Amino acid sequence: MRKLSKAKESKRLGDRKRICSLGLIMLLLGLSIAVLNSAIVAAQLPSPSEEAFNQSLIYRNFKFEHQLLGVGVYDAKWEQFLYGDQLEAELSVPSVSRLVLLSLVAERFNQDDLIFISSSAAVADRNLAAQSPDNILLSGGQQFSVEYLVYRMLFYHSDGAAVALLEALAANAGDGIRLLNQQAEIMGLTRTKISSIRLHSHSNDITDTPMPQNTTTITDLIKIMLSYRNMPKVQAWLSTYETFLTVNFDGQRLLSLRSPIYRLWSLSEGQVNQAFNAQDSSSLTLTAGTTKEGHTIITASVAANKSNMIQDVLRLYSAIDNYYEETPLVSKGEKMAGLKERAENGDVFDLVYLETINYLHPEDDLFLTQDIEYQGNPPYLLPLTAGTITGKAVFSLKNGMKISANVGPDRDILSSRSQVALFLRNLSANLNLARLLLFLVILLILFLSFALLRNLLRIFYYWRAIRGSKRHN
Repeated sequence: MRKLSKAKESKRLGDRKRICSLGLIMLLLGLSIAVLNSAIVAAQLPSPSEEAFNQSLIYRNFKFEHQLLGVGVYDAKWEQFLYGDQLEAELSVPSVSRLVLLSLVAERFNQDDLIFISSSAAVADRNLAAQSPDNILLSGGQQFSVEYLVYRMLFYHSDGAAVALLEALAANAGDGIRLLNQQAEIMGLTRTKISSIRLHSHSNDITDTPMPQNTTTITDLIKIMLSYRNMPKVQAWLSTYETFLTVNFDGQRLLSLRSPIYRLWSLSEGQVNQAFNAQDSSSLTLTAGTTKEGHTIITASVAANKSNMIQDVLRLYSAIDNYYEETPLVSKGEKMAGLKERAENGDVFDLVYLETINYLHPEDDLFLTQDIEYQGNPPYLLPLTAGTITGKAVFSLKNGMKISANVGPDRDILSSRSQVALFLRNLSANLNLARLLLFLVILLILFLSFALLRNLLRIFYYWRAIRGSKRHN
């Protein structure tokens, strides 16, 4: 009997060992499958591309015929160049000093402040490219408002007005030039050098030594226009193509001042909002506006001769509309394909984009790479509601620019996986069933209330009967 019991016990122990071994094998197999699934999910996530893209590819097929020394079109909304030729070439642009001067005048003066006209300013004013349409020549000892001198400088290219404004800012010409170069550095103009405030050569100069030239680049000119976005006064000056001012010259006179490129506003059909033009040995035209298709752009054009470049500007605006379009990159509520996330309780959910994001690209090219990076940090704490940001999807453009979009769960995830939570989640997905159950619950409450009231009345009746019988006894 003892041998028999020992044999049974040994057999039972062997069975237990085999069961434990089988359980361990199943556990290892499950862990292997889980690791393999994780590797597969990781492999499905797009990896960053190793291919480097040149930013100039944004306009590699952009065809724009011109005879300009340099030209650039900058998208002020997306902060990128849409077209450029000789963007970093050093160009002789005398009028760049006027653009920097405008920012200083806007910072330090009010429009009604009076500026004294010196003899040097009066002499410089004699060299206007053309007779001033208002028939006013600056003379020493006069005083004019800042607003009038600014428009005289912008519209009539008056050296006298520019010299008078600069003299109001600095003690002498040398200090004024240093001040302009310091302001250029503050504005981030790394390739701009200013050596003179004047545009025109002077016939009464003693020597024939050529006047030093101001130099800049198309990129720096775009930066100037971008800096003006924080200067309402400058924006107002550049947005005006015709104005009426009252000045004190031989008594009170009402003057009409008009920009030499006033036709640009009408010919562009309202697309151009701000413009600057200066014509000399090299001419410059700057504009800021919105194309017919809604692209917010800044243009800078430099020509080798005296030109207002109106036609070139109009062609640029039209070419941008023909070449580029703005479309949604992602739409709010759209599911992010090929990726799911997991909450801390094990629930798996899809990801949806939480916002609509547009982007600009050539009409015949979506300009997107195949790389979509996902940045998240699972598992996510509960409760997790729809609209909560759980990560970002990062899209790459062919020029190296990246655009990120917030993503989140496609549904609410409750903090419990109980049957009650599951029931409530299913109930929220079936409104007809929810209405039916609500009706039944209300009916049940009414029935129970009626039964409770009836029983209370019976108790009250019997209590009164018992109390009455006690009184009789």
